[in-house]
Amino acid sequence: MVYILNKCLFFTRSRWMRNLIYTCILVYLTLCFISIAPLVVKKTFRSVRNSRNSSLLLRVEPAEQQNFTCIWSAIEEREKCKPVCGPGFFGLYGMKRCHPLLDCVDIKKLKEKQDIGNSGYVKEVWQSHWKSFPVVIKNLRVFDLAGRIASPGYYRGIQLMRDFYKPSVILQLVGHCNETIVTELHPMLDARDLEKRLQEYPLYNNLKTRMQLCISFVDILRALHSGYDGKIYVQCDAGTLLKLAGQFLLTEDFHLVLSDVDSMEAIGLNGKTRKLIKCTVWGELKGYFPAPEQLWPYKGHFKASKMPLYDEKVEIWKIPDMCLYFLGDDASSLKLKQSLKPIHKRCKSRDPRKRPSAEEVHKAYVTIYHDILNRTNVSPSSQAKTM
Repeated sequence: MVYILNKCLFFTRSRWMRNLIYTCILVYLTLCFISIAPLVVKKTFRSVRNSRNSSLLLRVEPAEQQNFTCIWSAIEEREKCKPVCGPGFFGLYGMKRCHPLLDCVDIKKLKEKQDIGNSGYVKEVWQSHWKSFPVVIKNLRVFDLAGRIASPGYYRGIQLMRDFYKPSVILQLVGHCNETIVTELHPMLDARDLEKRLQEYPLYNNLKTRMQLCISFVDILRALHSGYDGKIYVQCDAGTLLKLAGQFLLTEDFHLVLSDVDSMEAIGLNGKTRKLIKCTVWGELKGYFPAPEQLWPYKGHFKASKMPLYDEKVEIWKIPDMCLYFLGDDASSLKLKQSLKPIHKRCKSRDPRKRPSAEEVHKAYVTIYHDILNRTNVSPSSQAKTM
């Protein structure tokens, strides 16, 4: 074609005729480009949209920029690392990069299930594997009365796990589909088995580890009370000490993550005003463990509609009980417990306005923790991750 064009131009002696031919060729090529370009763009757009979770995949950082967080696993006696991911992604120990949250198609492929021995009234719980990585599958008991009562909170909990993305605070979400959620596995299970785990790993059965758990517990409250997204979150499913301990999982380096967010109530913040809460879904609270303002204050039978409102200071009341639970009954902890008395006394003020914030308790705990380390000449970095 180029040869024929050259011949035509050679035999066309008129200059204006040559210019006309050049112009026609240029117009023709321009029209061809304009007509083809939308097809190319449309094809490219379709190929991107057809790739699963394409909008998320486009945001994945290059592998060389991936950050990792590492722990020393008491179980495996080695360092383990996982990628640090943003909302909409997850990273498990051993993964090289973040992956978009699993969807319904992915979750249906998780066939191998084994009982993890941690099911409750509201959820059925199994262990499975995604690729070669262990995960936990949780199903809402939709046909049981407890499941139906808890279902609104269950779905709110899934949304909270997506929105309140802090894997060091709340159990990491791996994926969800309707009433099924998939989460990261913590093989030590919940904090009710603390003494058993410390017997299994005696090198960690010391005051540093136990005080580290107190700090980890308060650090979670500090994050929940921080006013993230204009809300303060309060755990309502905690009528007894063991019930509250069961809401937290032990990590492989003896820290805590909040696993059960089904019964979270949110205190709405609007400037200086607050929308307060009351934890009455499961009925009346009794005993020494709930804060005084959570107990029925009137004569006669309990009525949820008549119960006064309160704020996040109900959780501050419970801090001393939880910390003393973590410290255990060993005589070696007596001096440490004496050091904790001043801040614990403030936490147990019957007037909630006189109780310290989670931030204040955290600062007091960290000061005492460093005092322990100084007495034993152990660096904080060798015993705990950043607090």
